[in-house]
Amino acid sequence: MRAAISAFILAVCGLVSAQTGVVSPLAQQCSPSLPKVVCVNKYASVMPYHFFRNISNDTSSPTFGSTSVPNDTSFALVDKADFLVFDQKRGQEILGSEPSYEFIFHVSEAVHEAPVYVPSQNKLYFSQLSPGYLPQLVIDLNQDPPTLSEYLSDPPVYAPNGGTYHNGLIYWGAAGGNNSIGGTEQRVGLRTLDPMTNKSTTILNNYFGYYFNTIDDLFVHPNGDVWFTDPCQSAPRYDRPLP
Repeated sequence: MRAAISAFILAVCGLVSAQTGVVSPLAQQCSPSLPKVVCVNKYASVMPYHFFRNISNDTSSPTFGSTSVPNDTSFALVDKADFLVFDQKRGQEILGSEPSYEFIFHVSEAVHEAPVYVPSQNKLYFSQLSPGYLPQLVIDLNQDPPTLSEYLSDPPVYAPNGGTYHNGLIYWGAAGGNNSIGGTEQRVGLRTLDPMTNKSTTILNNYFGYYFNTIDDLFVHPNGDVWFTDPCQSAPRYDRPLP
């Protein structure tokens, strides 16, 4: 039995040592004078086995920093950090020598999608993905302190799940809808918003006759081509039937 246990330990050690591309250390203080500013090297893209992070559910949302990485103790710095930096040179230039942050708004946990900054307005638009909630939210950075308010385009756009900015327009991947949202029928589609006129336009709502599942992860190429994903995740969330 003792021999079998020893063989197992050696096999596990061999598995760990056989890993390639492991980032080491995974994390470190960006500067000795800034102990709460932690640099994550190469996005911690290859962790040494065996790491583990609990899944999120309705009662808990484990953070990146809560990931257990027994074979690299440096990762414990992540959970204690006030600031995480993934690009050390630019991160330190932005944060400066005395970085700090302050709480300014309380928002729903459903606020986590489609943030788009409009330089000409100095405003930040983003989405609250709550079933039946039609408005978006906007932060006006011209005010001191900044203000948070609801926002409705004309016509309204329901549940943007991804967004980007290109040539003066906000591009939104509208993720949900039914025949009663805002008194109109809404379907998953790709929409643009002119923030100067408040007018929204549907530019795509089907793939050769098929409804989309969820348009997300938008990117507009300089030539105007729009790239996006279509994961099957929105039907139970955003008040619409299965496609």
